[in-house]
Amino acid sequence: VRRIIISGIRTEQCCETTTRHASDLGYQIDFVGEATLTFAMTDASGRSWSPAEIRARTELVLGGRFARIATVDEALARRKAA
Repeated sequence: VRRIIISGIRTEQCCETTTRHASDLGYQIDFVGEATLTFAMTDASGRSWSPAEIRARTELVLGGRFARIATVDEALARRKAA
């Protein structure tokens, strides 16, 4: 296994942490944000973050550093080509 496709629940927690850890271990990662799920959150200052905002923030910090941000179709096509 050299490449991992990340999807799942809690975009900013489980999925992001798994992506960072797998990248640190040397895996190539396709992070499929459209196949993740999270819930609205309120930060310490009282700002409410929508699931879309949380996903965008997660993709921003992971993309190009820890993972390739991909759609479902892109990730599956890349897997098929490998």
